[in-house]
Amino acid sequence: GAAAEKNDNGDSAKDTNGTGGHAKAGSDEKAAAVQALRETLKAEREKITLLGRPVSTLTLFAQFVGHFIATRFVSFFTKPVVWLVVFPSMAVWFAAKRSLATELFVPPVCGERDGGILWQVEFAFFEAAWWLILGILSSIGFGTGLHSGLMFLFPHVMQVVGAAEGCHTTQGLVAWYQHPCKLDCSTTTGPKDDATVSFLRLWGLVTVQCMLWGVGTAIGEIPPYAVAKAARASGSTDSEFHAEVEEAKSKTDLFSKMKIWTINFTEKHGFVGVFLLAAWPNAAFDMCGMCCGYLMMPFWTFFLATALGKGVVKVNLQAALFVNLFGSGFFHVLATGVESIDHTLSGVAGKQLGLKDLVVKGRTKLVQQFELQSRVLPEKLFVGQEGDLDIHDVRHLYRKYSSGDEIAERVLQAWDKNTNGEIDAMELREAASRTDGMVSLGALDPGAGQSPLKTCWELFVVGLVLFFVMSIVNQFAQMRQQEADEKRLEDMAQEADGKKEGKKKQ
Repeated sequence: GAAAEKNDNGDSAKDTNGTGGHAKAGSDEKAAAVQALRETLKAEREKITLLGRPVSTLTLFAQFVGHFIATRFVSFFTKPVVWLVVFPSMAVWFAAKRSLATELFVPPVCGERDGGILWQVEFAFFEAAWWLILGILSSIGFGTGLHSGLMFLFPHVMQVVGAAEGCHTTQGLVAWYQHPCKLDCSTTTGPKDDATVSFLRLWGLVTVQCMLWGVGTAIGEIPPYAVAKAARASGSTDSEFHAEVEEAKSKTDLFSKMKIWTINFTEKHGFVGVFLLAAWPNAAFDMCGMCCGYLMMPFWTFFLATALGKGVVKVNLQAALFVNLFGSGFFHVLATGVESIDHTLSGVAGKQLGLKDLVVKGRTKLVQQFELQSRVLPEKLFVGQEGDLDIHDVRHLYRKYSSGDEIAERVLQAWDKNTNGEIDAMELREAASRTDGMVSLGALDPGAGQSPLKTCWELFVVGLVLFFVMSIVNQFAQMRQQEADEKRLEDMAQEADGKKEGKKKQ
């Protein structure tokens, strides 16, 4: 009986080990099958592009946008604060603007009176939204953002510096981008003796706009972080993050090495690391955002570090650079230093190098390019002119630029719609952008038409915009497909677990 019991126990133990071995093998097979399917789905997902599969891509993009809007719509309208505070406040606001307190919404008259208090509140809202949106567009899209800093912010800084020097004071000068009295000398006060045209005063005129734009760029860094974090939270791996890492590890160029260094630095230093990486123009910062999401860094830790780095430190360093670059005072000091170096090197070389002339010509050309892109209300171009703009008035506008007379003739021919030899206010408003209602001298010029370089540059800019739009559509479509793929993998895992439980019961 004891032997039988021992044999029974031995058989029982053997059976248990056998069952465990089969369970482990089955688990390994299931994991391998899931991983193989994940790789297949990833490869198929990468083919979802506007060029490769336009119909599927647009369909998935529309589904993503529709789902996003629907979920945010429901989330917004189910909150009690919306019905108790937001909607009543909006109703009161519109009632006051239309009939109850219209005097509080009176716009300003340049040099005579400020706008009404509620007009100022409304203006502040739209001004802040303008710079935030431009900042978001500059960094959103996993490294394919629109360069709104070069297109809007930095020309605006140059315009503010030039206006302050032209008005010989910063007191009362309006530096807000969309203000009707923007950079109008009639709003200035105090002595116009250049005493207030200092670096700190000029920096103070543009720092708020720069910081709003910088915070917008921080908001634009959220998508890479959110995608990686959502993938990690769902139990899957963020394929894009891992693909970027593996690709960077396999290369030896400087940019790939910088990506790997960025990931290691972020993982090691956390909040401080993100802040430091965001505090300078870092082309690899998308990898930092994806790394933070993959490491499950709390949202506010990531966003505050990014906003402080980009919206406080980096943009103010950029503002200081451009205020000094565009300001004549600092440039004179720089030119004097270059001239001293030029004399020293010329004595060694035995001939004049002309370094100062090169620096002056380079700055002049750069400033002129920014001036051509500076945006103003159409009415501003009529200031100081009598009546409509004839050929002499248009030439006066372009007098500082090379080939100014030729540009003036092209502009008059392009925008004199009634062919009376003058451009009136109505015709000029047709040239204004539908985005901000403003024009720039550069945008008024239709171009010489025969310059290959200019044509290539315009095609390059159009290509950048199209690439930005296409990349956003492709990424959103792939994100929508990834949601369906993850659901399929989850169902496959659950089905395998269900079969396993059924076998155990049998």
